[in-house]
Amino acid sequence: MLNGWYNPRRMARTSAWAARVQAGREIGRVGVGVALAAVAEATEWLGTSDLPSALLAAVAIGIAGRGVLMQGLIALSQLRPNIYLLMTLASAGAIALGKWGEAAVVLTLYALAELLEQHAAQRSERSLRAALELAPAEATVQTPDGAWHTLPISQVSVGQRIRIKPGERIPLDGKVVGGASAVDQSPITGESVPVEKAVGDSVYAGSLNLHGSLEVEVAATADETLVAHIARTVAQAHARRAKVDRFIDRFARVYTPLMLLLATGVAVLPPVLLSAPLSEWLYRGLVFLVLGCPCALVISTPVTLLRALTGLARRGVVVKGAVVLEQAARLRAFAFDKTGTLTYGRQRVEVARSLDRQPLIAHMEIALSLAMYSEHPLAQAIRDYCLQHGATGRAIESFEATPGLGISGVAGGKAFRMGSHRFVEQHNACSKPLEAVLEELESRGLTTVVLFDHQPRAVFALRDQIRPDASQAVAQLHALGLHTALLTGDTPVSAEVIARQVGVREHSAALLPDEKARAIQLLQARFGQVGMAGDGINDAPALAVAQVGVSFAERGTDLALETADVALMRHDLTLIPALIVTARRALQIIRHNIAFVLMLRAVFIALALTGNATLWAAIMADMGVTLLVIANGWRAGR
Repeated sequence: MLNGWYNPRRMARTSAWAARVQAGREIGRVGVGVALAAVAEATEWLGTSDLPSALLAAVAIGIAGRGVLMQGLIALSQLRPNIYLLMTLASAGAIALGKWGEAAVVLTLYALAELLEQHAAQRSERSLRAALELAPAEATVQTPDGAWHTLPISQVSVGQRIRIKPGERIPLDGKVVGGASAVDQSPITGESVPVEKAVGDSVYAGSLNLHGSLEVEVAATADETLVAHIARTVAQAHARRAKVDRFIDRFARVYTPLMLLLATGVAVLPPVLLSAPLSEWLYRGLVFLVLGCPCALVISTPVTLLRALTGLARRGVVVKGAVVLEQAARLRAFAFDKTGTLTYGRQRVEVARSLDRQPLIAHMEIALSLAMYSEHPLAQAIRDYCLQHGATGRAIESFEATPGLGISGVAGGKAFRMGSHRFVEQHNACSKPLEAVLEELESRGLTTVVLFDHQPRAVFALRDQIRPDASQAVAQLHALGLHTALLTGDTPVSAEVIARQVGVREHSAALLPDEKARAIQLLQARFGQVGMAGDGINDAPALAVAQVGVSFAERGTDLALETADVALMRHDLTLIPALIVTARRALQIIRHNIAFVLMLRAVFIALALTGNATLWAAIMADMGVTLLVIANGWRAGR
């Protein structure tokens, strides 16, 4: 009974509803306090008895301003000047001058501003969290006896079959094994148009099944789904703060005590040195104190960065923290891997030749045997080709993969290798006839793979298709002022063909994983901040070295995804310039906010020193500028 009643999603919704109710109560409470403070100020301004004004002000402070007051007293007891202490001293000074209404206005308006700031930040976090908490908590699973039962997704294993009815969200990643439907993947990949799914297609947890019933073979546990990976990435993001964010914090720690010292000077020095009226200059010092509040500076930066991160996540770009966003804004060059990044990575064998007197089918038997043990796109294409042409394969006694070069194995007691031209040269199996064959094939833009033992036995020439968005993305990066480069383990001729077709400005070929990382370092020496996009294990070192590493959640390896700073939920290369544009806009908004706040502060400080600003006007100005910079920062998520 209890297990049937308890539902984590229902409890989460209940908790969210309770949080909204609590937020409504808080706003109502503070609103009442602000209203009473305004009446107290009006009563005081009308010149009636001081007692009603003082009583109304005390009630207003008790209802809405006591939290600010208590925080200020704690800061005073710990000798740690902060925003709350500024507000507390300003209100205490106003009370000492008999201005109870102004003291209440200062505390209650600041409490209202703080509540609105907190609401803005929480709204951004909620919108990002809502995009991630998508997958249902339960799944309809087929048991060994063929029956269907509802189970928590944590109890569903890889390989089990689940059923998703129309209108239900897909609970786990998997492959369609029955049925057909259109699936809304927009919360995961950012695609605005539903994607048709049939047998053999992949589906992701959190996607919405629209009109057909689907049966899906589970490919990942609840902890390993794409959504779970995004959630872990976002959790990591909270621990990685931008330099500009940390700078604002350090600035506020210096700015607050400095303004406290200056306000004390304004209040004390003119009466002591010039015999000016103490009450008048004490009041001006209190206004100066309120204007010294750095809350607008402190809140504008995290709100802006969080909105930018949220907006990118909704488009299918998951960024591991604000520090990555700041680095993306400063990129001056961007490098791409070729296979699977600029191209589809679905290689197709166009030419296969025997290089000795044996028939090609005999060599395809060995090639198929080696390719069966590898997940590399080239090996998979050779495997498919061999199977299509009747090869059956042999038993492999041992197998080894050399990243970036090729694969090796023992069949029938004899060692065979299959890989790149460089792999052949490393094992002293190259020859002039082979060089001529490879040169001829590569001049046509084909990628070559050689099967050999102590000498070349066969060659396979493959072609990959360039992604239609590759040229557009590269052109957009050029328009943003970035230099582009292609880094690939493929042959120089093939790299040159792809680079020319896509439009990248330079290319480096026949690179091993560590050589790709060194190529990134050379780009950094020339341009400074460099980004890198790749999806394979051999790209991980380069992704780690680059200031911003980008991988693809749809087909990237686990190592590449963990190493990268940015995960694209769909393979759309134009999301890379979109990331840079958003990052630059966010930093520009932050700079504009800081300049605006400091300029307005200077104007009001001048008014305070000349006696043309009141306490309530100062707090209204502070609250107004805070809300303005929050609203401006909200644009970063568009």
